[in-house]
Amino acid sequence: MRLDVPLAKRRAAGAIVSTDPLITIGKHEDGLPMGLASLFPERFESKPSLHFMGLDWTAEPPDEVALIAEELADARRRLPLARFVFNVNTHYEAALFSRAGIPNIVANGMSFVDERTFVPPPAPFAERRYDAVYTARLDPFKRHELAAKIPTLMLVYGTPEEGELEHVKSILPHAYYANHDVEPGRYQHIHHSKMSALLNQCSVGLCLSAEEGAMRSAMEYLLCGLPVVSTESVGGRDRYFIGPHTRVVPPDPDAVASAVADLKARAFHPIAVREYVSRLVAFDRHNFLTSANKIIERELGVRDRFRSFAPFAGAAVRWRLVSEIEEEFDRR
Repeated sequence: MRLDVPLAKRRAAGAIVSTDPLITIGKHEDGLPMGLASLFPERFESKPSLHFMGLDWTAEPPDEVALIAEELADARRRLPLARFVFNVNTHYEAALFSRAGIPNIVANGMSFVDERTFVPPPAPFAERRYDAVYTARLDPFKRHELAAKIPTLMLVYGTPEEGELEHVKSILPHAYYANHDVEPGRYQHIHHSKMSALLNQCSVGLCLSAEEGAMRSAMEYLLCGLPVVSTESVGGRDRYFIGPHTRVVPPDPDAVASAVADLKARAFHPIAVREYVSRLVAFDRHNFLTSANKIIERELGVRDRFRSFAPFAGAAVRWRLVSEIEEEFDRR
C-alpha cells in the first residue's frame, strides 16, 4: 500500500465477513501489517474480534517471519481483545510460522479469487487476438523482458511508477497496453468486473516473477479458462499449476515463448481448464472452512459460523478504496 496517498484514496484488501461475532479477512502488507485491524484499530478495541490474515508477499526470505512476529506482538498489545490467524500460501510457510509461534492455516490466496467475476467467454473457440496476456505491475521484479519473444501480447497493469511504462515499452514495443487504450495517452484503472472481457481475448496467461506471494492473476487466468505459462518461482502460485494446461519453465524468453506457442496450439476448451482448477480450489476451500469454524468456536465461542465460502470469495484478495471499506463498516 502506498503510504504517500491520502487515506481515503488508498487501496487495501479485506472485508468484514461477520459482525456477530466480529470477524474480518485481510492481508498483511506494508503499512497495514494486521489488515483492517491496523487500518481501523479503534473499531476493534471494545469487543473480541478475529482476523484472518493473508500474505501480500512470500514469508520465505530470512527474517520475514521474525518481523511478522514483532508486528503481531505490537498488534496484540494495542488490541488485547483481537485474535489473529495467518492464511499462509504454502506448507513450508506454515512450518516457519508454527516454529515462530504464530497461529496459521494453509489457505493459499489464489483460492479466494471470486469465480463469479472471472468467467470463460460465451463462445469458447472464438478467435483470440493475443497469444498471451500478462496482468502485472510494470515493476522490474515482474520480469516483462521474458515475454519479449511472444508475437502478440496484452499487458494489464497497475498505475506505473515514474519511468516504468517507458522502460517496459522499450522492452516490449509490440505489446498492447490495455490501461492506456481506454483513454489514449492516459492511464485508466480497469475494474475487476471488466477483466474477463480482456482475458478472453488472449490464448495464454503469463506469470513471470521469480518471487512474490500467491499471484492472484494466475487464478484469474485459469478461471477464465486460459492455460498458464509460469517461470520457476517462490511464493506459492504454483499450488494449482497441475495438469496439462500449465507449464513451468526456466526464466528464458525462448522457453516462455515456446511454452506459450505449445499451449495455444493445444486449444484447450476453456470450460475444461476452469473445471479442472475449480475442483482443486474446492478442496482447499472446504479445508479452510473446516479450520476457520473450529478456530472461531475456540476463540469466540460460536459453532459452525460459516457454512459457505461465499462471504470470503474475492474479499481477501480484491483491492478496494479504503473509503469503500470504511463505508462497509458503517453500513453494518
